[in-house]
Amino acid sequence: MKKIRVHLVNHTHWDREWYFSSQDSTVLSNLLFTDAIAELEKHPQVNFTLDGQSSILEDYLQIRPEMLPRVEKLIKAGQLIIGPWYTQPDALHTSGESLLRNGIIGHLTAQKYGPVAKIGYLPDTFGFNPQMPVILNEVGLNNFIFWRGIDPKRTGGPYFNWQSLGGGSKVTAINLPQGYGVCKQLTGSKDFVKQSLDPAVRFIRDHSSQPVSDVLIPVGNDQMAIKKELESSVQKINQLGDFEYEISDYASFVTKIRQSKELNDYVGAMIEPVLARVHRTCGSSRMDIKIAASRLEAKLVGQVEPVMLIGQKCGIDLKQGIIVAAWKKLLAAQAHDSLAGSINDSVAEDVLHRLKEGNEIADGILNTIERLLAEQLNLAENQILFVNPLPKESNGYQKVRLVTHEQAVTFPAAEDTALVSQQYVPARANVFQETVSGAKYGTEPGYYISDYLVKVHLPALGYQVLGFVSDGQDKCISAVNSAKMRGKNITVEYAHGSLYLKHTGSSVQDFLVLTESGNTGDTYDSSPLLGEERSALHFDFAQVFTSGKISTMILKGQQKLPYDLTEREQQKKTTDFKYELELRMFPDDHLTVHLKFENNVLDHKLTLKIRTPKAAQYQAGVPYGSFQYRENDLTDWQEKYAEKPVSVWPFDHWVTVSQDNLALTVFSNDVKEFVKNVDSIDLTLLATTDQLGKEDLVNRPGRASGDTTQFGHPQIPTPQAELQQAFEYDFVVDFSEGGDLVQAEQIQERETFAAFVYQKQGLNLFLNRLDNKLQPSLAGEITLPTELSLLKIPEEVTVTACYPSYLKGHGLVVRLNNGAKEPVNYVLPKNAQAVNALEEPVEYGGVIDALDVLTILI
Repeated sequence: MKKIRVHLVNHTHWDREWYFSSQDSTVLSNLLFTDAIAELEKHPQVNFTLDGQSSILEDYLQIRPEMLPRVEKLIKAGQLIIGPWYTQPDALHTSGESLLRNGIIGHLTAQKYGPVAKIGYLPDTFGFNPQMPVILNEVGLNNFIFWRGIDPKRTGGPYFNWQSLGGGSKVTAINLPQGYGVCKQLTGSKDFVKQSLDPAVRFIRDHSSQPVSDVLIPVGNDQMAIKKELESSVQKINQLGDFEYEISDYASFVTKIRQSKELNDYVGAMIEPVLARVHRTCGSSRMDIKIAASRLEAKLVGQVEPVMLIGQKCGIDLKQGIIVAAWKKLLAAQAHDSLAGSINDSVAEDVLHRLKEGNEIADGILNTIERLLAEQLNLAENQILFVNPLPKESNGYQKVRLVTHEQAVTFPAAEDTALVSQQYVPARANVFQETVSGAKYGTEPGYYISDYLVKVHLPALGYQVLGFVSDGQDKCISAVNSAKMRGKNITVEYAHGSLYLKHTGSSVQDFLVLTESGNTGDTYDSSPLLGEERSALHFDFAQVFTSGKISTMILKGQQKLPYDLTEREQQKKTTDFKYELELRMFPDDHLTVHLKFENNVLDHKLTLKIRTPKAAQYQAGVPYGSFQYRENDLTDWQEKYAEKPVSVWPFDHWVTVSQDNLALTVFSNDVKEFVKNVDSIDLTLLATTDQLGKEDLVNRPGRASGDTTQFGHPQIPTPQAELQQAFEYDFVVDFSEGGDLVQAEQIQERETFAAFVYQKQGLNLFLNRLDNKLQPSLAGEITLPTELSLLKIPEEVTVTACYPSYLKGHGLVVRLNNGAKEPVNYVLPKNAQAVNALEEPVEYGGVIDALDVLTILI
């Protein structure tokens, strides 16, 4: 029998931060990376993989710029292998567009130094969404190398073909079944070869359904230095081992495996805890980080990038580098440990500060463009600028914030104007104003800051100027005697502490209800308190208001809860927990939900339960498609799994439940995990804890995750993970007929690319930070029309991205998604070319595959 050839790949896995900071990692890289460079120069036949992320090389060269020529020489020689990602991302709680920007910006960064590795390398991410083949193909990759989430019985072994949900994308998948650190202590000793190395090869062989001739064994571990004198060690190993060992690299192994014609095909997610923990419940840990990251992600994709196109068209000279700076802040925060929340408190502060900086850059870009557009358009006091970042026309309600002397205004060109909130800022005496003759003191008049919803038609990917006038009324919000809201086909009513939903003759009690329970878990996983039942938190009060054609219901509640786990075990309840829900009903049955509360309870879990028909089927949003997760057989689960495979699932923005030709879709940019029960969808709002890692959890027996029960590693308290702070969440609930999943994708499109407005006013120059600094002379000299549209995309496809070219330096990039189960025809616009996310030309036959994407460069 031919001996198995074993490919040994020297690497380091570089967590930028974990229970240590990114600054710690940079200091460490000063020594370890310099050491690796010297070793590679000494041994030209050896290579070293720098963990597939270019950010760590960028960090290193900032402190060691004199090393750049040596680094470039090694990269060109193929010895130092860098890229293709910017960071090692989470792949379950980030959008497809964030993952693509990780590849795009990783490529942009790495190519400054030399050739970029063509390996889809994510060795430690806690599981993967089922559309990773689409994402990998889009960034020019035909392979995927990973550890966590595989069930070898379903895939037919560690090496297989992973296909996208629609079948249009495929990668050669290569699993590291024993992890990336299986042979971290590689030596040429007999004990190591016989007790560690040969058994590792046999493990892979025995878990393959087909004979294998080539096997991959990584040599390295977390923050591990390059393995010295590797050539000499491999010579000794070949004298002792049962297999043929050679120094290799990931790309060479991929080439070998892709030549095989016996690989099995697999379709689906990678979230099975068979060979390693995947932490299925980490989607609710450190929700402050997850919410901040999701909102910045949506702002960059849905507003900043498309508005940059509008600004550039109008002569505003902002370049791509400023968006890249914002994306780098976000991508660093979306690294797998950071976004999962399995970090210490000090690192969590770093992550949140990074996200704050990214938000400030994003807001500054938007403020600059909208202000300079207003200057070029010479907006009058009674005009506002509507900006539509979506390359489709919009006919819905838009959020409008106005600062006026008048208490109430209306928009004559709008179909409906509804006032939803208002604040009066009183007059100020002895305020000085600079004039040509010097400072003069006087009284600054009072004014109103008002939030409206205005139904107006907007052009695709462009802007429109609209005027407003005083409507002469003192009161535009009216209280309603009954606690009931009616839409076109649905009614929402509060009665006896419960919220009822009535639709086509049926009535659902407790349509929306908060539930609460204890959490004995850690930052990796929530865990139930044995013997405790979840408590329902009902509402004590409801009031309905109307304005225009829109109704708003405010519900408030308060309930005594146990302060901590000790009180729960003693069945005490001493803490008043208050919560408020704001429901807004639109004429077309579109329902928005805004939830807020002050979290003043420790070690607990909160969920929002949404009642659904019994036995209804569901589809969960995943990047560029939808998916129904497969339940696990829990019989003797302790013997089959590294942790209990609980039915807690990640979702990308939305979940749709359908029955009898009716569908209910819940959209949220804030929540990351759900449970589908017989009669409800339960969305986890948060799970709080005071420990990085704990041992022997109910659903995760054994060692603590996070190394905190390893010899010499103490427990790490995380009091800030108790999240004692205010929280606000936004949801959209839509009702439709037929259960068409494209409608769910369109909700995501509409919410992501939400239009926004700008008012040029002098009453409060600090509502937008840069208004007081952006001078009219900075505006372009182009004469602008009062209405502009750059591009219009047909309704048959949904838009997931629209931005200026990152890699070509000119042009407009649009990414389109076919969320249907069938292919859809699409004709390219004039002067457009089909490309991938790296803006490389690809073949296109006029059809977008089911559950797939098309990127075009115009």
